[in-house]
Amino acid sequence: MATNSDVIPNKTALEKDYEKVTNGIPMENGANGDTAHPEDEDEYMRIRRGLKYPVDKNPSIPMSIILGFQQYLIMFGPTFAIPVILAPNLCIKGNSIATGRLLNSMFMVSGISTLLQVFFGTRLPIIQSGSYVYFAVAQGLMASFPCQDSYMTEDGKNVTYDPNWEDRVALLQGNLMLASLTQFVFGGFGLAGLLLKVIGPITITIVISVIGLSLIDVAVYSASQHWGISLGMVILITILSEYLKNVKVPIPVYRRGQGCGVTRINLFSTMSIIFSITIMWLICGILTATNVFKEGNPASTRGLSEKLAEASWFYVPYPGQFGMPKASLGGFIGMFAGVIAGIIESLGDYYACAKLAGAPPPPKYAINRGILMEGLGCFIAGLAGPGIGVTSYSENVGAISLTKVGSKAVIACSGIFMLVIACIGKVGVLFSSLPEPIIGGMYIVMFGIIGAVGISNLQFVDLTSSRNIFIIGLSLYLGLAVPAWTNDELSKEENALTTGNSEFDTLLAVILSSGMIVGGTIACFLDNTLPGTDEERGISSYRLATKAEGNKELRRKIYAEPLMEMLAKRFPILRKLPFVCSDE
Repeated sequence: MATNSDVIPNKTALEKDYEKVTNGIPMENGANGDTAHPEDEDEYMRIRRGLKYPVDKNPSIPMSIILGFQQYLIMFGPTFAIPVILAPNLCIKGNSIATGRLLNSMFMVSGISTLLQVFFGTRLPIIQSGSYVYFAVAQGLMASFPCQDSYMTEDGKNVTYDPNWEDRVALLQGNLMLASLTQFVFGGFGLAGLLLKVIGPITITIVISVIGLSLIDVAVYSASQHWGISLGMVILITILSEYLKNVKVPIPVYRRGQGCGVTRINLFSTMSIIFSITIMWLICGILTATNVFKEGNPASTRGLSEKLAEASWFYVPYPGQFGMPKASLGGFIGMFAGVIAGIIESLGDYYACAKLAGAPPPPKYAINRGILMEGLGCFIAGLAGPGIGVTSYSENVGAISLTKVGSKAVIACSGIFMLVIACIGKVGVLFSSLPEPIIGGMYIVMFGIIGAVGISNLQFVDLTSSRNIFIIGLSLYLGLAVPAWTNDELSKEENALTTGNSEFDTLLAVILSSGMIVGGTIACFLDNTLPGTDEERGISSYRLATKAEGNKELRRKIYAEPLMEMLAKRFPILRKLPFVCSDE
């Protein structure tokens, strides 16, 4: 079958780059024109894996922008859901302006964190954005401050959202800022590897799975507002992301000197969330315009134009936009648990990304620097963001294996897209005005995937072991049961969690209402105290190698940070720091 290159002899650099990415045409030379040397194991591995652009090679600028936008679309769905899930806990449900500000802030933090990680952290093509592990903490922390049915504003109006909602965000921010200092300690002193010695796949399974399963009530409530629309959303996402993921869509293009033509690309696998939202939103709009959805129907789109008119075109998130950050002991402990879970998640992504992007395994100094930059990202999320910490996004790491593009320039372009979108105020309000049933359908898919990702870690564990079955069953059950009981108790005026000390009551509420803390603590304790071999526990197969191997020159080129290298050459003693390149 003839490819486009067989028909059109003269192509621009962008078109040639695009063909490499989408059509899978093997290259006679190395990535981006470098000559391949079979005797060079690292280069040979890149060619063997079929990468078009490994981590140390860049596509043309136009192609980098296109692929960067694609990576942005992949992270958009999970990131967009963060402020929407957070809204009920902050008592701003129905306040699109407030939710839009949180969305803009989350994208701003994600863009900054991504660029920090690409250029100063691990220097791998990794996107950083909001982590779902912090939702359990937010739920527990806000449980002590339940929402009311209605509120009175200063001008005497009754509203359904808390006019002082920013105080709630400030509480999340302050605790996250304090907890993020933990990452500075782990990265600055090279302690990240210690976590892998006590936290194995069983603990990680429970922590991640409980997060997804504990959000079932949130998904069911939103979906139940109109099950028809919600299930339509689920069906659309399933069809587009799974059944049609390999279908190439013809797209018209214009080639200089050649006129108009057609090229084919895979759109559905990376834009399934966007397409599904657009289609279901359009259906809701039509049913609203034809008066099928009456006033007050949760699936109605009435009032959207007024909300957009009220929102400003430009909004730049800034430190202190939600007031002075606040902190509490209970909130700090909850955020600390979230930070530890985020570190473990990112460690796995670092190694996976290096492998998929054609890089040697990351050396210890690169890992420590990555944790440092992630800590800085979490600190910024507390300073100017919605109070939800950042972590590496596995979805975007996985996309490298599909696109065969592991270039840092592509991810940098994606980070710039995040920063630009974050400053457009109407975008945040637009997506914050989505009908709740559409959001409910998206929740069902996303929360289910989160739970499944946690369960997938059991592939390393011996599931024929009664020891492991006991730990998994007990910790998973208590991780769901204890928070359910705690939330029920907190809804009563007099409950078993009231001790008379308000600070201790808040601490107790945060810990016991977080399934991640309850289930993860039980799993970690039992896994490290009950007799069992490393093979049985899955430690042997799961523990990531920390010894950097491969071409030393290539490893240094990828992982050594230029500014630190310049300083280390002038002051050699800096080589002793655990986050400075130690390759000589």
